[in-house]
Amino acid sequence: MSTSAVVLDIDITRTVSELNTLGDADTALVLFRLHGRPLGWGAASVVGGRVDRAALIRQLLEQHAWSCALALTERALQNGAPPKTLDLTGMLQSPPQDSNSGPLVTVAVCSTTPAARLESSLESLQRLAYSPLDIVVIDASDDRARVERLVSERFPHMRYCGAPGGNAGADAAPRCAVDECRGDILAITDGEAIVDPRWVSKLANIFLADPDVMTVSGLVLPHQVQKPFRATLPAGAPFCREWSRVGLESGSTESWLQQVLNRTSANVALWRPGRGSSASHTHVFEPAAIVRSQRPTLTPHAVRRVSIRETERAFDLADGVRAIADATAFDGVTLQVAWQGRPIGTAHIPHRGAIVSPLWVADAIAQQLTAEILDARLGVGEHVCRALLTADLARFVLTRNPLSLRGPITAARPRTSSAA
Repeated sequence: MSTSAVVLDIDITRTVSELNTLGDADTALVLFRLHGRPLGWGAASVVGGRVDRAALIRQLLEQHAWSCALALTERALQNGAPPKTLDLTGMLQSPPQDSNSGPLVTVAVCSTTPAARLESSLESLQRLAYSPLDIVVIDASDDRARVERLVSERFPHMRYCGAPGGNAGADAAPRCAVDECRGDILAITDGEAIVDPRWVSKLANIFLADPDVMTVSGLVLPHQVQKPFRATLPAGAPFCREWSRVGLESGSTESWLQQVLNRTSANVALWRPGRGSSASHTHVFEPAAIVRSQRPTLTPHAVRRVSIRETERAFDLADGVRAIADATAFDGVTLQVAWQGRPIGTAHIPHRGAIVSPLWVADAIAQQLTAEILDARLGVGEHVCRALLTADLARFVLTRNPLSLRGPITAARPRTSSAA
């Protein structure tokens, strides 16, 4: 019996097709996604190379329907008002309009991978839905002649750069990537990674939304995992965008950059990496920026301070989501959120003296007050909101994937939202 599981992903807005040719794996671990954004995990047996669709759809409806509520809440904040109805179907049928262009992005493939395995990674970079792009292969492998030939013959629009050989080459490759960076953004991955088509777009959009963001990391999915699975999978349900403040540990911009590069995984981006950094900056984990690799995800080091100075700000959704620029003397700000003067709840942002961008504010409110905002105009309570949303999702999914499900489908238990 196989001790490994193949890792797949399914966008719930599309038909769940029969998934075949899954090799020797007896189990499939599936990341459910909504218009590309990750929602949560499901697992199903594989028999004859085919995944049990009924088991996956049951898990989606029973365990992850409420994960869709976060996206619905974000859309309500964009509209400046709580929803009149929980129209999940409308959101499922209308994908967000993300930008596919922006500043020049240099994608650096820091690789110790031989040419035979590198080709699939470079092919995935050709499917990136973003422009303009500058792609450079930083080669620290022992297969340099073949890798250089592969790049020049199969991928002539990419650049080739050799790094020092051996273990020193693997360590020096990120530094070479900084030296080779021609863009305002440097996105780093490795030669084993298969990148999502929206990977660069998701990274770049964060930099464009907040000028204080200097580093962004994304979600890294393994190609395949060994049992037991849980310890090797990135957690989430829902996967939330996370904001933190990162500081220099030794007071030097050069050493800070080296610390970032030493922790670099297959999925991290830096803003103008060779042009200096302030003593502290904002780091964002963007789970919608996805690559498949075996490297761990970058874990930022937050600024730690002994004194915690708090302040409050009133925030009415009818006025739109705006930046908070007058709380830089404080470590945290508590938002008293209302709509047209009617209180909804409170949201806390540990901003550590930063200017809080509109996107940061929106994320904090949406994540911490999901149920309160969705129910602000309905007034039916969180349990009913969950049931309505689950029923709406069931109609949408089962219309596209008709099958016989045994037993009742119930809404997941209410979960207490964590602070952003």
